[in-house]
Amino acid sequence: MAQTNLVATYQRIADILRSTQRAAIEFENAPDKRKRLRTFSIQEVASLLAVPHREVTAFLKTIDEKGGSSRTRLTFDEINHLRRELFGRTGNLDLLPWRRPNLSEGLATIVFTNFKGGSAKTTSSVHFAQYLARAGYRVLLIDLDSQGSATAQFGLDPSNEVGIENSFAAWTAAREKGKTIDALSICQRTYWPSIDLVAAGAVLTQAEEALARRSASGQMEPVLYFDELSSFLTATGDIYDVVVVDTRPDVNMLMTIALHAATCLVVPTRATMTDLSSTGEFFAHLASYVGDFEESFGVRLPTQVARIMITAYDPTDRSQEALAGLIRERFGEAILPGEFLHSRIMGTAGFGKETLYEYEPTTDRAAYNRVLASANGVHQAIEAHIREAWGRGPTNEMQHAKAVRA
Repeated sequence: MAQTNLVATYQRIADILRSTQRAAIEFENAPDKRKRLRTFSIQEVASLLAVPHREVTAFLKTIDEKGGSSRTRLTFDEINHLRRELFGRTGNLDLLPWRRPNLSEGLATIVFTNFKGGSAKTTSSVHFAQYLARAGYRVLLIDLDSQGSATAQFGLDPSNEVGIENSFAAWTAAREKGKTIDALSICQRTYWPSIDLVAAGAVLTQAEEALARRSASGQMEPVLYFDELSSFLTATGDIYDVVVVDTRPDVNMLMTIALHAATCLVVPTRATMTDLSSTGEFFAHLASYVGDFEESFGVRLPTQVARIMITAYDPTDRSQEALAGLIRERFGEAILPGEFLHSRIMGTAGFGKETLYEYEPTTDRAAYNRVLASANGVHQAIEAHIREAWGRGPTNEMQHAKAVRA
């Protein structure tokens, strides 16, 4: 009887919290109850595209029916339209940096992972996906964390709006049966026009179990279980430039298949002794796993670069400053340049479930600009690795940032 009551209590709490989350999402995104992306000012667009204001104003006039638009703001779709128009005129790849498969520019897969929860892993992956979209890339964000935090950040309720059909579990379920499905059917549009999402929720436990069964079977298969994410990405074709993967903060099957697909591994950590200790253990696990795999199968994992990202950094905290300086001295280029700053601005943006790239400050713009510049700095460093893999040089903005740091 007591056990039955306990089960009922657990279920009641779950139902209440789920309904509260759904109500919060709908309240924060009234009246259409879905997240939507704000519009951008002419000044923001000119800065984003590195073009004169007059180019943006002229574009607004051309898309107005009468050619005399008095609008001063653009939607993100309109920004992308302007990108394509300017690229058509100039051929400048910084404006439209889509990869060119015919020139052997392969799909870049950036995996954010660590043992430690609370390392701002999801915050980092979501912000990086949005940074890339703002820079003109076509992005697929894959949420492989059954908590669905990245999914919730994009306005979906992981408990009610994510099932087999729109999560990675659809792919693993089909593959376990020896079948194939359309990979793109799992990728859904988001309110960011350049970002598609493979959503996550508790249903991902089914994907974990399917991969575990295949791993335990010991049977040779046309595609081994650890290549499942790579196979899925191959099946998406050429419509994405960069894939960003958010993983669960522990060792699990889904994290393992992400390692086998990663061209770049980003390990977010705070500059605290506890976080750095956990991150050290994570790299020890990586060394052991990768070494054992290569020895057993004679195959190298595709990861070209692994970098530590210092997150939630408070430059006024002496201990964080000392630790950050120490690890930079010891590890050099293994640490991304700059830190993703902690700021009360993050709290202000987060209150409305907005990221820094969605938030539009009405006060204390200087503080917002500081934390935004810190985010852009670490993101540019990751983007530089993507461009290097494609055989491209740095953008003008990257060159300027590097000169400032020097």
